[in-house]
Amino acid sequence: MDISEKKTALDDSASIYQRREEKTERAKWKELKGFKAKWEHFRAYYLLKTFIWVCVIAFVGYAVYEMFAPEKERLLYVSILDAVILDTEISSIQAGYEEYISFDEETQEVLFDNTVMISNSADAVSAQKFTTHAFVGEIDIIIARESVLKQYAGSYLRPLSEQLPADLYEALSERFCYARPRDEEGNWGEEQPYGIIISDFVEKNPYYDEPVALAICGNSKHEKNAEEFVRYLLEYGTKSKETAGE
Repeated sequence: MDISEKKTALDDSASIYQRREEKTERAKWKELKGFKAKWEHFRAYYLLKTFIWVCVIAFVGYAVYEMFAPEKERLLYVSILDAVILDTEISSIQAGYEEYISFDEETQEVLFDNTVMISNSADAVSAQKFTTHAFVGEIDIIIARESVLKQYAGSYLRPLSEQLPADLYEALSERFCYARPRDEEGNWGEEQPYGIIISDFVEKNPYYDEPVALAICGNSKHEKNAEEFVRYLLEYGTKSKETAGE
């Protein structure tokens, strides 16, 4: 029996035998009617992918920029120990100082670090960070409680008579913080001014009753800029007191 002529259950022209043509995304998009339908299609199939690619491109772009962007010139590094000055006050001081020196944000950098906690024995990493930066001369100004500042006399700090010009030294003489340094053998040296009391110049952290003092780091790489910061702070404090007295 010749079965080639026997009819099958489905005709050869039935739809399951027809070759299916996949529609392109462009064609599918054209068939969608109205903004809502197109938005639902995009949200279902492309939104997450688009978000991921945007994040990847942004990250790569930022990384490339950081690698090849010219390094900014650091003008001043102020290390504020134990957060003795409130963040809001630091922002005000920094903004005023940048204006005072005609700061160029594109090419220059001024750093005020209020994160170093010297007195917290549990934060050894923070203390190590400070000593390392001070030792290599990256820190220009140290602001701390008076007792803390005195601990660095003779190590990270030099007498103000060796750092300040005569006019500034005389103008600040009534604000000096004195200390006696110790040499490597433990012998006490002569008492000399190593810091400047600035408690009435700035809004200090109310947690501390002790006076706040400022000092120029002995091996500062920007000693002239540090001197200018002291001049600015003297002017800043004077204006603050005048404003408070009005």
